[in-house]
Amino acid sequence: MFKVYHYDMNKYHHSFGKWYLRTPTAMQDVDAPKFPDEYVLAADVNTDDIDDVFRLTNNIDRNWDENEEVNATGKSLRSTSVGDVVVDAEGKALICASMGWEEI
Repeated sequence: MFKVYHYDMNKYHHSFGKWYLRTPTAMQDVDAPKFPDEYVLAADVNTDDIDDVFRLTNNIDRNWDENEEVNATGKSLRSTSVGDVVVDAEGKALICASMGWEEI
């Protein structure tokens, strides 16, 4: 079982390894969002494989919240992407990187 947390895409933007804060007039270069304070629980995913978590929380064959292994919270219905965080059953947090996962 994994918990999937999404950062707020209305507030933050991630591009080419940099984080930006969305403002009404521009994008400001900022530090990455702080986990867990600036994230919302998007879903619980019933799998033992972290790579399945990414596949199951992306719109591939259908909306990801329709996958039977996924219990979406409704707080964030976008696909999991770079910068989002997954926490495993032992409490280890991993951030979605450009390629794979990195422990945080």
